[in-house]
Amino acid sequence: MKVIIGTRGSKLALTQTYQVADLLKNEGVETEIKIIKTFGDKIQNKKLSELGIGVFTKELDLAMLNNEIDIAVHSLKDVPTVWNENLIIAAMPKRESYHDLIIWNKDNEKVEGFLNGKEKIVVGTSSIRRKEFLKIMYPNIEIKLLRGNVDTRLNKLRNNEYDAIVLAEAGIRRLKINLNEEFNFKRLNILPSPAQGAIGIAVRKNDWEIIDILKKINDKKTFLEVTAERFALREYGGGCQAPFGSLAKYDEKLKKLELECAVVEDGKIKREKKEISCSIDDVERAKKLGMEVGMLLK
Repeated sequence: MKVIIGTRGSKLALTQTYQVADLLKNEGVETEIKIIKTFGDKIQNKKLSELGIGVFTKELDLAMLNNEIDIAVHSLKDVPTVWNENLIIAAMPKRESYHDLIIWNKDNEKVEGFLNGKEKIVVGTSSIRRKEFLKIMYPNIEIKLLRGNVDTRLNKLRNNEYDAIVLAEAGIRRLKINLNEEFNFKRLNILPSPAQGAIGIAVRKNDWEIIDILKKINDKKTFLEVTAERFALREYGGGCQAPFGSLAKYDEKLKKLELECAVVEDGKIKREKKEISCSIDDVERAKKLGMEVGMLLK
């Protein structure tokens, strides 16, 4: 059979989509890729929090519901936790790094001083989570809006529009960008966005033939962990734009799932952690764990 894959048109989105297409090809499935421009792609001069929920997904959702595409490939952190009732995330390939990187030009000596609490610098990000956590960790920081694809953001850094920028390490790795040639960088010690580094494959919930195919390319560990993270945010509320971080880790030997979440409220970080015993297939237990930790943070 042939599966039509919908995706955004950025280099990163296409790289992720080619990865999914290759996985499907290995299962004997022919694919066709269809690029769909989303509202979030068209509006580049506003904060994501001003654009509403699902700004990178709605057009893809509509194309699926209208049978123009069979599946959609998403950066899962962009997909709302409360979503269209006729669509599901049926599979997640193995997750990439969940870390955030702070990146700066090698000739900018101020950033090392900033990381040691001595200098004030301008840091670019479009993420409320990164902004709010960084303001607590580094009170002398100035945050400036940064939008655009990965290449655009790095070019703005090259042009010294910012002293440093924060990007997801997953995107850098997937695009095979060698930061060492031009930049210094460091992982930030903050909890990632729920599902950061994970690819989600969406499908119509009753399309059983395609769902069965997608199960073959699903990484169970990723699916379990990311489900817990997303259900924590769902229970807490606030959507993708809440200053909310979460990270789940599943130990396959001990059969234990640990979830840590944190949120910034009134300039302070609230943090909760909980662990349960469960099998790698017990997605319902992961959902319950997420809801319990999300409730604790309310």
